[in-house]
Amino acid sequence: MRISIRTMSISKTSIPTPTRRSTSYSMWIFKRAPFRPKGRMFRHAVVGLALAVALIAMLPGCTKVESSGASGLHPWTIPGTMRWADGEEPDNLNPLLSTELLVNDLSAFTMGYFFQFGPRGEAVPDLCVEVPTQANGDISADGRTLRFKLRHGVAWSDGAPFTSADVAFSVRAILNPRNNVLSREGWDLIQRVETPDPYTVVFHLRQPFAPFLDKFFTPVGNPAILPEHLLAKYPDLNHVAYNQLPVGLGPFVYTAWRRGNEVEMAANPHYWGGPLKLKHVIFKIIPDANTVLTQVRTHELDVDVRVPANEVSEVRSLPGVRTIDVVSNSFRHLDFNLSRPALRDLRVRQAIAHATDRRAIWEKVYHRVGVVSNAPFPSSSWAYAPGLPGYAYDLGAAARLLDEAGWRLGSDGLRHRKGEALRLTLVGNIGNPLLDSTVLVIESSFKRLGIELEYKRYPTPLLFGSYAAGGIIATGKYDLAIYAWQLQPDPDLSLLLECRSVPPHALNYVRYCNPAFDRLQEDADTHYDRARRRRDLIAEQRILSHDLPWIVISNIEEVFALNPDLKGLAPDLDEVFWNAAQLSM
Repeated sequence: MRISIRTMSISKTSIPTPTRRSTSYSMWIFKRAPFRPKGRMFRHAVVGLALAVALIAMLPGCTKVESSGASGLHPWTIPGTMRWADGEEPDNLNPLLSTELLVNDLSAFTMGYFFQFGPRGEAVPDLCVEVPTQANGDISADGRTLRFKLRHGVAWSDGAPFTSADVAFSVRAILNPRNNVLSREGWDLIQRVETPDPYTVVFHLRQPFAPFLDKFFTPVGNPAILPEHLLAKYPDLNHVAYNQLPVGLGPFVYTAWRRGNEVEMAANPHYWGGPLKLKHVIFKIIPDANTVLTQVRTHELDVDVRVPANEVSEVRSLPGVRTIDVVSNSFRHLDFNLSRPALRDLRVRQAIAHATDRRAIWEKVYHRVGVVSNAPFPSSSWAYAPGLPGYAYDLGAAARLLDEAGWRLGSDGLRHRKGEALRLTLVGNIGNPLLDSTVLVIESSFKRLGIELEYKRYPTPLLFGSYAAGGIIATGKYDLAIYAWQLQPDPDLSLLLECRSVPPHALNYVRYCNPAFDRLQEDADTHYDRARRRRDLIAEQRILSHDLPWIVISNIEEVFALNPDLKGLAPDLDEVFWNAAQLSM
C-alpha cells in the first residue's frame, strides 16, 4: 500500500496492493493511494510524506492502430466523453474531509486550487496568477508573509462569484477543530489571514514555511478552496450534503453520484478558462480487477490509471491502447521498528539490508516496472542525492554482521544471542498478492541466514489505522513492515522521520530520532533559497543511508493505459488529471 503524505498522502502501496485500488487511508498529512482488489496486483503506497520529487519518463507505448470511423476516431470512442475506473467507492467528494487518493483524482476535475503541479513537479498558477517568491515581492523579506494574487472573473459552478473571502473562509474551515480534516500541518502556522480586496489574500505566518506550495490549496492531498456562500452557516462540515456533490471552481461539475456504480461530471458552463473540448467524464466504480482489464481490452474504458505491475506487459501489447509511464514521487520501503531491541543494533539492520534481494523483487514481483534505488526521491527531483551508498545482496556479508552483533547460528538453524532466537514479525495487509510475493523472496533469504520470519496480515484499515484507533503500524506492533510513501512535489521528510513526529504526533512509524537530521530538516523548512534547501536535504539523505531506519526498495513507476483518441493527458509525479481542462476526445 502506498501512503501519501498530505504533505504526504498515504498512498497505500504496502507494496502495491493487488486487486484494484483500495481505499486510501490518510494518516495525518498523508493520504493513502488506492490498491487493486482481487485478481490484480496493484501497489500500495503508504504512499503518499512529503517528501517531494521525481523523475518523469513519459513513454508512449506502441499502439496497434485499428480502423477509425468517419470522424477520424476509433469506433469505440464516444466523442466528448471520457470513461475511467477505479476499484474503490469515494468516502465523500470533499477533499477537505476525504482520506482517499481517489478523491484527489476526482477533485482535479471539479475543485479549485491556488496552483497545480506540472509534469516535472513545477507549480503552475491556477486560481492565482503567479507563484509567490521573494523576488516578485509576494513573500516578505523575513519569510513570514505570503501574498496570493487571485485571478479575476472566476465563478463557482453555481454561478456565484469567487473572491478572497472564500479563501479566508476555507482557512477557517481547515483550522476549525470540529472539522475532521486529515492534517493541519503548515496551516497551523497561519496567525491570521487578510483580504485587502476581492483579489488579494495575505497569510501571516508565525515562522517562514518553505514547503507552502505543497500545503496551501494545492491538489496533492490537500483541501480545495470552499464556497463561503454555501458553507459558512454550518458549525462543522463533516456531514453536510455539500460533501456528496460539491460545488467547485474546476473545469467540470458533478452531476450525479450513483453509489456503487459511477460518478458523472459535465463541463462547467461557468469555468473561467472558457469552453472545454471534453464535455463529459464518467468515473466507474469497478472493484474487480479482472473486469477493469476486460474493459480496457474491449475499449469500454478510455483511461486505466496506475496499471498493476503484473498487467503492464499485457496492457502494453493490447491493440488500440497507448501507455504512458511516469516515475512518480512514491517509493517502496522496508521499515524497521527501532523500538525493538534487536533492531536498534545497526549491524542487524545492515545484515537485513544485505539479505533483501531488491533486484529479485523488482524482476520477479514487479516485472521490472519501477527503478531500484537507494534514494527516496526520484532522480529527477531537485532534492535527489546521487551516489548514496546501498547494500548489495550478499548473504555472506549479512552473516558476518550478525556474528559481530552476537547473533550466532545454532543447531536449530536459527541465530541466537543470550538465549534468545532471532525471530522477526513482518506485517502487511490482507489481499495484497504483490506484497505476499515480496515476502516470499525475503523469507527465503532470511531462512538461509538463520532468521525466523513470521508474516502477519491485517485488514488494511487496521494495519494503517491511526494511533488513537489502534493501527498496527502506528502503535508499533511490528518488527518489519513493507509499504510505500507517496511524497509531494516539495521534499519534506519531517513528518516521517523527525524526533517530534513519533506517533501519536505524526507518521514516524520507524521511531527514528537523530537530532542532526532534525536540524537539517528544520533549516530546509524555514529557508526559501532552493540551493540551501537542496544541500540540507542531500545531507539528511546521507545520514539516513548510514542510520538505516528503512531500506528503500524502489521508486514506483506509474503506468497509464489510454484510448489513443484521448489527447492532452500528461500525468505528473503525483497527479493524473492536473490539466483536466486541456483534455479532448
